[in-house]
Amino acid sequence: MAGNQTIKRIFEVPVFNAADSTLRIWPCFHRSPVFTAGGYEWSISYYPKSIYDRDSIDLCLQLESEGAGVTISSSLALLDPMPSQPLSTLVEESPLMELDQAITSRSTVTHWVPKSKLSALVGDQDSLIFMWAITFLTQTPMPVPHTVPELELMPLPLPLPEPEPEPKMAAMPEVPAEDVAAPSPVPATWTMTDVAPAGKVSVTDVTYSVAGGEIFHAHKVILATRSPVFEAELLGGPTSTAEASQALAAAIEVDDMRPDVFKTLLHYIYTDTLPAMKGEAGDDEEARSQMTRHLLVAADWYGLEGLKLLCEGELAKTLGEGNMAEMLAFADDQYCSTLKDACVGFMVASPERMERVVASYGYQQLCLRHPLILVDVLEKSLMFRKA
Repeated sequence: MAGNQTIKRIFEVPVFNAADSTLRIWPCFHRSPVFTAGGYEWSISYYPKSIYDRDSIDLCLQLESEGAGVTISSSLALLDPMPSQPLSTLVEESPLMELDQAITSRSTVTHWVPKSKLSALVGDQDSLIFMWAITFLTQTPMPVPHTVPELELMPLPLPLPEPEPEPKMAAMPEVPAEDVAAPSPVPATWTMTDVAPAGKVSVTDVTYSVAGGEIFHAHKVILATRSPVFEAELLGGPTSTAEASQALAAAIEVDDMRPDVFKTLLHYIYTDTLPAMKGEAGDDEEARSQMTRHLLVAADWYGLEGLKLLCEGELAKTLGEGNMAEMLAFADDQYCSTLKDACVGFMVASPERMERVVASYGYQQLCLRHPLILVDVLEKSLMFRKA
């Protein structure tokens, strides 16, 4: 499958060891936030009772993009929080499959995993950290659903045989209402409080000291999975146990970033969401705008394109005649095409607004420092007039 794109996603399920040393997996339904991968929206769900085997769990990958169709293969692995341990493959890479969001039975990939297999892999830890790898077919176009009879597209029904030792793939299970619990206070994905909970720093394997000496603990494998920059920085390091212990004790210095920005960056890496952001001066609009700009620069540095686009969208919501020139200059400096288009579109939305912006001092400075922006403004203005 050379040339195809593979995107990996982390999903956590809480566990605990009972008094008899048996593994107890969280008994409630969990669902991840909707995330973007390969240009499509997805979610991952956990069902504590598999419909195929009472002693197994179901993990389901759901295509959420309305009306979308995509061809993928997938695999599932279990991460160990200690860097010295390799990935434990639960499901080998599957054959190619066609998903169609419009057909319920064709919009989900389900892997069921025996609890006995998980018990053998899990030590004294308080969660299972799954990594779902999604490989997108980029060379062969997906067949158009309406050109093929629906009966031929439907997967063959899976019998309900005796449990097999290896996980199987099936359609989305229909879960009885009594098995679907209300959202648990334990999060389905990592939160910032989980990055370095009090008394549990031993499960992390990398420490950052951010400007001013504020300390953050994290997991190399998660950072490296999300960011190519973190991957190059963290996974090319020491290999021996002694060297790894020294690396764990020594904090990596980050001097050119505010601690609150680095904290928000980690929050996005672990949860794929943004927290409510505040600037140094409080929860006012200008402070939030400054915070978002700092975060966008950090996202660009660490190769987090999804976070960068989120920041561009947030900044586009704050555009006004007073800050338009400054924001356009920022967009040009950071190569933010989405934010740049939003700024130019804001300017040319009406002749009166265009006249006021062009007459401002900020716009005059913008023309001196970024003269090529005038070309974009002129082209957009002409398009607007023709429309």
